[in-house]
Amino acid sequence: MALQEELKAQGDFLFRYRSYLPFCILPLFILVIFTSETYLYCDGVYNTPLIVVAVFVGLLGQGIRIWVAGFVPRDTSGRNTKEQKANVLNHTGLYSVCRNPLYLGNFLMMLAPIILLGNWLFIIVFALSFWLYYERIIFAEESFLRAKFGQEYVDWTLKTPPFFPKLSGYIPSDMSFSLRSMIRREYNSFFGLTSSLFVFHYLIAIIVNWQRGGGIEFIAPNSILTYLFIVSAVFYLFVRIVVKTTKIFEVQGR
Repeated sequence: MALQEELKAQGDFLFRYRSYLPFCILPLFILVIFTSETYLYCDGVYNTPLIVVAVFVGLLGQGIRIWVAGFVPRDTSGRNTKEQKANVLNHTGLYSVCRNPLYLGNFLMMLAPIILLGNWLFIIVFALSFWLYYERIIFAEESFLRAKFGQEYVDWTLKTPPFFPKLSGYIPSDMSFSLRSMIRREYNSFFGLTSSLFVFHYLIAIIVNWQRGGGIEFIAPNSILTYLFIVSAVFYLFVRIVVKTTKIFEVQGR
C-alpha cells in the first residue's frame, strides 16, 4: 500500500474513534502522578492559579467550538463517525482563518486537565500525541474534501492554514448565529470538559494524598471545579431531556 493510501486508511480508522483519545491518555496521566512531582495539591491546599489556567484554556477551546457550532449548516462540522460527510464547504467564519477550528478547540479542551498536573514534559508529550493522532484524521478528511469539492477546496487550502489560525483575512459567516443549534451540538462537550477537569483534579489529589502518607480519607474537591461541574451537570440534564422529548433545539437547515 502506498504511503498516501496508508495514511488515509489510518485516518479513516482514527476518525471513527477520535472521541476515545482521552481514554488513551488516562493511563499515562495516572503514571505521571505516581512517578513525578505534581503541583496541584499539597497538604490539603489546591494550587488555585494552576486551576484557573486549566479552566481558562478549556473554556477557550469550548468557546471556539461554540463559535463554529452556532454558524455551521446541517451535515457539516458534525459528530459523524462512520463516514466523512459534507454537503457544503465551510470557508467563512472561523473556517476562513483555520481549516480545522473544531480540532483546535478539541486540543485546548483536552489540554485543560493535562495542565492540572503542572508537568511541562507531559504537556509536550500530549501535544505531540495529539498531533500524530489528528494529523492522520485531517489527511483523510482533506482527501475526501478534495475529491468532492475539487478546485474550490484547493483554492481555500492555499490561503487558509490547517490548524494554527492566521491573524488576518477573517470572513464573516453568511449565516446568522443560532443559539439553539449551538446548544444542541455542544451541550455534550461542555459537560465532558467540566467532568474531566473535576475527575482528573480529584484523582490527582487522592493519589498525592495517599503517597504522602495520608491514607484513604475524604478529601474536599476544589470549589471552583465543583461548582463548574454541578452547573454543567444540571445544564446537561436539562438540555438532554428537552432534546429527547421535544424539537425546541431543532433548527431548519442546521
